[in-house]
Amino acid sequence: MGETRTALHEEHQENIKRFHGNVRSHLVALALLHDNLRALMYLRDHPGTPEAKLPGAVLWSIFADEPLQAAWSTAERTNILELMPAAEVRNLTTDYTQLNYAWQLYQPVLAALARCTAYQRHTSDVTTLSTAAVAQLIDCTEQAQALETVYGDGLSVVGRNTDYAPVPDWWRMIPFFQMQDSASRARTNAEAYAQTVSDVDASLAGDPAGPAKDLSCGATVNGQPAAIECLFRK
Repeated sequence: MGETRTALHEEHQENIKRFHGNVRSHLVALALLHDNLRALMYLRDHPGTPEAKLPGAVLWSIFADEPLQAAWSTAERTNILELMPAAEVRNLTTDYTQLNYAWQLYQPVLAALARCTAYQRHTSDVTTLSTAAVAQLIDCTEQAQALETVYGDGLSVVGRNTDYAPVPDWWRMIPFFQMQDSASRARTNAEAYAQTVSDVDASLAGDPAGPAKDLSCGATVNGQPAAIECLFRK
């Protein structure tokens, strides 16, 4: 039992270290993807621009450390977990489940980045690409940015565990993604927003947790509960 706990503790500490490294790498990756889009869109609109004159260097970040789970896997294969307090096992299970969930969210990011960087088999200079190739690269980069953003949401979930705090809040975990602006702007467009709220509330009416008014987080639109507000609270 003592050896297992020691191994789990050491693995936990290493995973915390890797997690914070992944958060930092994620934020850098989003910055580079944003920068790449700006440069590539400029190149699309101004074909023939030399690389040195682009509004940003096209760089790619493909770095993340997979969380360790050797000690946990060993504990699962033995009867050790049955001897440990149930609360401790639940905490460990949640910990490893969330880490694995975030890691699985990163796999589509890797696949997208592999597609985006395929041109480097032939050239490292995007200004030598054809107009069609630049257009495809823009599309691929936008997809990678969206997938990286979803990965950031997964990291935010892990970050709610006090052992992994502090991490940036949810919106700061997805910089350069304009979702917060669209959410804020929607609230100022009362007529359009009311229709959206009505659709969301109607959908939530079938939730076994209760009617939509119970899921409104206390937010209202024109005096009525607005369940959609919960979608933007992390």
